[in-house]
Amino acid sequence: MKTFFILLSLQLMLSGAFAQVKFSGKVTDQKKMPLSGANVFFQNSYDGATADSLGNFRFKTSLKGVQYLAATFIGYKPCLLKLDLDSSQTFVLNIVLHESDDQIDEVVINAGAFEASDEKKAVILRVFDIATTPSAQGDIFGALGTLPGTQKVGEDGRVFVRGGESYETKAFLDGMVVSTPYLSKMPDMPTRGRFSPLLFSGTLFSTGAYSAEYGQALSSIVDMKTNSIETEDKSSVSVMTVGVMASTTKCWKKASLSLSGDYITSGLSNVINKQQVDWIKSPAGIDGTVMYRQKTGKTGMFKVFGTFNNSTSGMIYPNTQSGVKQDILLNSSNVYLNNTYNSMLGEKWMIKSGLAWNYDMQKFDLDQDQIATTQRMTQAKLGFSHFLNEQTELKFGADWVNFSYNQKIRMNGDFRLPFINNQLSGFAELEYKLTKKFATRLGARLENSSLLNGTTLVPRFSGAYKTGDHSQVSLAFGQFYQNPEDDYLKFAPQLKPEKANHAVMTWQYLTDLKTFRVEGYLKKYSDLVKYTNPLATNPLDYSNSGNGSAEGIDIFWRDKETFKFTDYWISYSWINARRNYKDYQMAAIPTYVSEHNLSVVYKRFLEKLRTYASVTYSFASSRPYHDPNLSGFMNAKTQPYNDVSLSLTYLMEIFGKPAVLHLMVNNLPGFDNVFGYNFSNTPNASGYYESTPIKSPFVRQTILLVLIMF
Repeated sequence: MKTFFILLSLQLMLSGAFAQVKFSGKVTDQKKMPLSGANVFFQNSYDGATADSLGNFRFKTSLKGVQYLAATFIGYKPCLLKLDLDSSQTFVLNIVLHESDDQIDEVVINAGAFEASDEKKAVILRVFDIATTPSAQGDIFGALGTLPGTQKVGEDGRVFVRGGESYETKAFLDGMVVSTPYLSKMPDMPTRGRFSPLLFSGTLFSTGAYSAEYGQALSSIVDMKTNSIETEDKSSVSVMTVGVMASTTKCWKKASLSLSGDYITSGLSNVINKQQVDWIKSPAGIDGTVMYRQKTGKTGMFKVFGTFNNSTSGMIYPNTQSGVKQDILLNSSNVYLNNTYNSMLGEKWMIKSGLAWNYDMQKFDLDQDQIATTQRMTQAKLGFSHFLNEQTELKFGADWVNFSYNQKIRMNGDFRLPFINNQLSGFAELEYKLTKKFATRLGARLENSSLLNGTTLVPRFSGAYKTGDHSQVSLAFGQFYQNPEDDYLKFAPQLKPEKANHAVMTWQYLTDLKTFRVEGYLKKYSDLVKYTNPLATNPLDYSNSGNGSAEGIDIFWRDKETFKFTDYWISYSWINARRNYKDYQMAAIPTYVSEHNLSVVYKRFLEKLRTYASVTYSFASSRPYHDPNLSGFMNAKTQPYNDVSLSLTYLMEIFGKPAVLHLMVNNLPGFDNVFGYNFSNTPNASGYYESTPIKSPFVRQTILLVLIMF
């Protein structure tokens, strides 16, 4: 319910709407030829423009003081200008870019990876895109769901990638593990990520065959990079149908401190929007975030990031398996602390280090029973990069993770299920660029688990060849291990890590304003956990005898050039997945897999109306489920999933201050989407197993938000 993320994102648009300083000019090469599509923008800001067909650009900004203006273009060295914006109200600039051998013009290894960074212009998904995609509701993981390779699992809300379950995607923040990246969730209810997209300057989303630097993820990784030092003092207040929020930032010469806090409650929203859930207690929560940034020396950066969350909710859950309605109350608390230090050591060495700590507590009251789960994670990481020459880079490092789990169950007695695991890992990776057209990356990762009492050594390989001025083909292979889920390890610590082999091939055509990407992949699973009964408590009922496979094709197209003031993208995925794991009777399509997934995102700025409009259409084909009233296994399918979401953003002033009025509507047509069914454990008097459909908590969700900046 943290929909204030969307509202915060609109700050990025205000500087252009209430600008005071005007910029215009032309971008050319050394031969004075115009560079159409060159990007001109202020660092650590969204103020800027793209050069037209004649190389001309024009924009406005409300930034003040000394700022750095960057001009970039594929194949050319970036140009950085230091400007005092208080010295004039109008700037006319002629910018000349020089040809470069940088990595954007060269071949770039990208198989399986979608890198979104506001420090690069050749990107797939920017932070602003994440914040303004209506179906995502300002959630990083929700926005990633519009990219190919992901599955639409509306009753869960987490990221499912290429036939893998949600736990197979591991989240990182500045390269450090986040053990609980999602908010706590009720049964059959969607959750969302804990972090606002505005906290990050970029997100690396790897859908397979990722770098040896990352481990303990069978399917994919999401690495969120926090913002650098802020450049101006600013504050804001938000009033919404789902709560209130305030933030402030204080800047110094080499440091900045940002604080934000909010109180979120869905009480009013539950009245406005038709409910499909019987709430005992409307979801409510308190959140706080602190970010401190400090430059050290000429190249060093020290970052401290911390968040706190406490939330409560209660519902009447139709427990079809037991045949009774059950009162469920949830109380959860989460704290995440992260500090990192990065710096150059001379001209050819770079150091990256970090410490992270994550605490999570979830307490469920189930009628007269109670389940309380506490998790603690501590991580220390140290890594180095050595630039041997212009063509060769060596990366290596190690990290240690201490994870403790403790579950207390009060149900026909008191039970305690604890375990502790120390995970020690090391990695090394060598990237070599033979020419501007050919590059390879060879790596390996070594992991040791004290709980599982085993060590794994896994190889990684990837390569890329440039097929044209704007196109290339990439290949990647690798082995990946991940410890079984906590719900299994608490009963059966003798289990081995689960294993997956990845093979990925990508062809991509990329310009400043257009992207076309086709990717095929093959995954083979082994050592998946199987058990005889979902409620098994005997360690001998668990084994690593499961297996599976997934193969598919992902297609992505984005165009910001064809239509004026318009940006749109289309992603499509086809997948063929089978698994024989858990208590499956045979190999079958998992319940969360749809063979076809389609997302269409369209955004347009209506200049005369000072309104930004966004529309998202999502489609997913039928998903399988097991109906005990029919013969066979996984013998039924849901209806296809459809959704149309809309957002309208109006830029205005309130009491002379920049403000935004934002309206968002999810599932605008009111599609009756069913994600599956819960069946009774026993048949009724007629021998029929009764069922309850699993649906979204809202038929249609409407949210109104107002933001005032000062």
